[in-house]
Amino acid sequence: MESPTSSRSGSSSTLQRGKACLDCRRRKMKCDGIRPVCGPCSRANRPDDCEYTDGQNRTRTQMLEETITQLESRIYELEHPDSAPASVMLHDPHSTFYQTQQSFPVPGQPSLPVVQSQAEFSHGSRTSSNPEIGNINIFDSQLDLATLSPHVSRELLDAFFQYAPALHFFLHHTRFQHALSLPPGNPSRPIPALINVTYLWGILLKKDKELLRSESTLASRVATQLGNAIPATPSHQILQIIQAKILLIVYYFRIGQFLAGRHEAYSASSLAVACGLHKIRTAQPMPAFTSFVDQIDLTLPEPQDQIEEGERINAFWAVFLMDRCLAVAFGPPLVISDMDAPGMQIDTPWPLEMETYERGQILPNLRTSGTVRSFFSGMNNGWPWENHNPLTQLSKAAALFERAARLAATWRPGAVFMSLSLVLPTDSSKLEEILNVGTFYSDFVAIDQRIDEFKSQLTPVDRVPSHNVSLVHLAYCLSNGATIQLHATFSSQNTASRAKCLSAAMAMVRANQAAHAQDSVYTNAILGFLWSAGCRVIINEIVALRSFHAEPAPSPQHRDAELRSALEQMQCVMAAHASNCALMNFHLGRLQQERAGI
Repeated sequence: MESPTSSRSGSSSTLQRGKACLDCRRRKMKCDGIRPVCGPCSRANRPDDCEYTDGQNRTRTQMLEETITQLESRIYELEHPDSAPASVMLHDPHSTFYQTQQSFPVPGQPSLPVVQSQAEFSHGSRTSSNPEIGNINIFDSQLDLATLSPHVSRELLDAFFQYAPALHFFLHHTRFQHALSLPPGNPSRPIPALINVTYLWGILLKKDKELLRSESTLASRVATQLGNAIPATPSHQILQIIQAKILLIVYYFRIGQFLAGRHEAYSASSLAVACGLHKIRTAQPMPAFTSFVDQIDLTLPEPQDQIEEGERINAFWAVFLMDRCLAVAFGPPLVISDMDAPGMQIDTPWPLEMETYERGQILPNLRTSGTVRSFFSGMNNGWPWENHNPLTQLSKAAALFERAARLAATWRPGAVFMSLSLVLPTDSSKLEEILNVGTFYSDFVAIDQRIDEFKSQLTPVDRVPSHNVSLVHLAYCLSNGATIQLHATFSSQNTASRAKCLSAAMAMVRANQAAHAQDSVYTNAILGFLWSAGCRVIINEIVALRSFHAEPAPSPQHRDAELRSALEQMQCVMAAHASNCALMNFHLGRLQQERAGI
């Protein structure tokens, strides 16, 4: 080791490239190369962070990582004695994503595979033997796309952008890829969290075994970087943060980190509302009012062009989709509430495909108000060409899904019998309840009709361009899920509601067939909730068919076989994706338990 004195004597000369300490490189400080602690680190009181990697010796971090790798490799060998010894690193115990799921075989039915643990997904490792990458830590904090070979970088990007629409990527593809090519430190380069989460999904979709070993390390880094990414003032960087959060949310649901995913969803929705993304092109700006409170405006500055405005519009609806679906899947509350209170109503026009923004077809003077409310009432106050746009269809389907679930949750059993009484009660509380029942019934009929109208206007899945199939397929499943949510409470007693639920479940089966859902590489985790609901409807119908034998044609035996075939198809699709999605795996395990009883 060089003495501090001898090192300082040469500090006045220019330091050779690669001789600066790691901490100065990270902080972009001019390092003097003094050992054991350089001048900048000493003055900043950061002696423990001053490390060198110039080949003279190993850093503390490198030695710790080597020790961790050896220990985790040994753990893997002990847990898998039948496998050949290999340098494989398991995931950090604090980022274990799956709890063991038991597979419940169905008597008389072929067993459906259920993922058992996170080990079946990947075994994390910080190194790679890929010849294109070399035996290096490919996700060191100093490394990103610029440090990988062009071939590997291109493959990861191609894998990601092939499924970008299904992953709710709303940024302009060409601009994003150009920004990625900029050197580190350029202010126009995407934030590190967005770059790394793009890496993460590219690796997952490419399914490179070597790269998959770094999955958990990279995911942890994305989460850490997002925690420090919020800028001091509102800027276009907010969209990158929201985009990175959405990609991380989808990843969390894939690996079973449901609470973390819900937390990030709350964060993304709150950020979108705080920056005014729900008020783009509003026809009702906030009125001025007298107040002694000097409010701080956090809305984003005006967009530079229509493409940037389109990114903001699509960003809001991507967050809206998450907010609505997760409020049903995990329970309320909503973050994007669409209330009557000042500043809370959604006025942003429906989303469009990026090509529409590129063509400059956006009407400059168009102003919108009450976008979602107008849709529920059957009015169109947005773009003239929005009805057949897949992003718009998906957003509307999510709005219907949540609205149907929220309305059904307000029903109180027994109230209908009071509403049928010919004599009005004198008790004011009971009278109010009857009036509430009347309001519920009118709302129920209105939303039911709106769902049916919307489903009739959806583009058939087999006529949709391949890059939009996943979006339209999800819209089909969400809208049929809305029907099931709305009628589920009444299906056990009302024949019409029971028929509607079954029709919606069978429509999901047909949509899966048209979209070839079983063969898709990536499937949205939200479908786990929807498909499981459809399966339960079919299971209940099979049980009901056994209870009531006096049925017209088709015969009960034929009908039973048809229902079981539909159930089998739905569960096979879920099983095809259960090994890659913890949410799908969770619901499939529950369904196998329920099916065992029939």
